[in-house]
Amino acid sequence: ESCESKTYLHKCKFLQIIPNKLIEYTWEHPTHSTGTSVVKWEFEAIEDICKITLTHSGIETFADAGENFSEANFEMGWKAIVGNLLRNYLYGIEKLTYEIEINATKEKVWNIMWNKKSYSGWTEPFCAGTFYEGEMKQGNRIHFLAPSYEGMYSDVQFCKENEVIIFKHIGMLKDKIELPLDAESEKWTGCFETYKLSTINNKTILKVEVDVVADYKTYMQKSFPLAIQKLKEMAEN
Repeated sequence: ESCESKTYLHKCKFLQIIPNKLIEYTWEHPTHSTGTSVVKWEFEAIEDICKITLTHSGIETFADAGENFSEANFEMGWKAIVGNLLRNYLYGIEKLTYEIEINATKEKVWNIMWNKKSYSGWTEPFCAGTFYEGEMKQGNRIHFLAPSYEGMYSDVQFCKENEVIIFKHIGMLKDKIELPLDAESEKWTGCFETYKLSTINNKTILKVEVDVVADYKTYMQKSFPLAIQKLKEMAEN
C-alpha cells in the first residue's frame, strides 16, 4: 500500500442539473483511460437533515488504466470526499499542517513518537501526563488519554512503520469507556490526523496534518509547534 499523492486529469460534462436536488455529469481520465463513467449526486431534505446519495457508474470502463482505477479505490475516495471532506467544509473543520526538520534517523524519531514512555514526554504541551493505550498497528483501536482517564478513541487507518501513520478519530472517552456519539462528536467523527516521515540530506522531515474544529484551532496552533519542537529536542539529544 502507498500514501503517495498523485495528480490525475479529470474531464467532465454536465448532463443534468436540478437545483437543490440533482447534479449528474460524465467523469473521464483521458490521460490514462479511454473509458467514460457517470457521477450522480442526489440531495433529499429530511426535516433538518440533508441526505446525499452519490452514484458512480461505469467504473469498469477504466480497466485499461490499471489497478489505481479499481472500484475499491474509487469507493475509498468518494467515501473520503462525501463523508469527511464535504462534512469538514460544512462544519468549518480545517486541516492544519506542521513541519519540522530533525537531526536524527526516521527510526529514532518514530520510536520516540510511539514508544509509550517517550510519547508522554513530547505530548506534554497538549496535556501533562497524557498517554495512550493500544498498539500502533494498522486496523487497531487506540485510546488517547489524560491522567483523568478522559480522552478520545481513534482507529489506525494506515500505518507503514518509520514512514507514515494515519489516525481516524472516532469519539470521546470517559473513565476509559468509549462514549456513544452525540450531536457534537457527530460533527467531527471521522477526522484524520497524519504523521509522515521523510529523509532529506540525512535529516528527518516530520510533517503533521490534523483536522481541527474551530473551537480547538487556537489551542492546536499554540500546542502543536511546542510538541514537535520537544520531539525534535528529545530525538537530537
